[in-house]
Amino acid sequence: MNTTDLEAFGEMWTQTHEVYGKCPEPRVVYMVFQALISFPLTDIEHALCRHITNPDTGQFPPKPADIVRLLQGSSQSASSEAWAKVDRAIRCVGNYRSVVFDDPKIHAAIERLGGWQKVSMTDEKEYPFLRNNFQKLYQGFTVQPPETFPRKLIGTCEHENSQHSGFKRGRPQDEPVMIGNPEKARLVYQGGGDLGVAQIRQSGTQAYLESAIEKQVQRLGRSA
Repeated sequence: MNTTDLEAFGEMWTQTHEVYGKCPEPRVVYMVFQALISFPLTDIEHALCRHITNPDTGQFPPKPADIVRLLQGSSQSASSEAWAKVDRAIRCVGNYRSVVFDDPKIHAAIERLGGWQKVSMTDEKEYPFLRNNFQKLYQGFTVQPPETFPRKLIGTCEHENSQHSGFKRGRPQDEPVMIGNPEKARLVYQGGGDLGVAQIRQSGTQAYLESAIEKQVQRLGRSA
């Protein structure tokens, strides 16, 4: 979510509690909004519906922890789908070319694992550990997004060429390969800026602020 979702979230949270004969105060609704702001509004709506129809816990009003618990399953599923993209790119593109995925959380996870060259050259013995570590990072970013992500993941060719003083950009092999949805990948790349990283979020005095790139990705849907 982002700050523009506060009103819609407040109505949804209040209406849900009216089912239980409760009317939460605005300050409480805002605290819950801050606690759940890293999740998409539609996912929270689905989780609320699942909660109130749950025969075991649905007799009690939902708390933020209940929603997070319900959404963890979706984060695990999303991390598996994200890894499938990474695995295909490793096997089909390899370490030679630079790549841009259609999900900034993939970029952030791979960066923390040592970068594209290291990840894509992992041997078969270490591959299961790579998968597990990637999925743990990705799930963590689903709950609490990282603050930055690289605009692209540098491959061996671009890295080696950049070490030469006469290196000129613009050659076909230096162009990154777009992985997944081309439009989303383009937005991820544009979000990087000149320094190669972009803000996914920043803390403000009044509310959580998301970067323009993350907002654009949200508008296009979170199919990554």
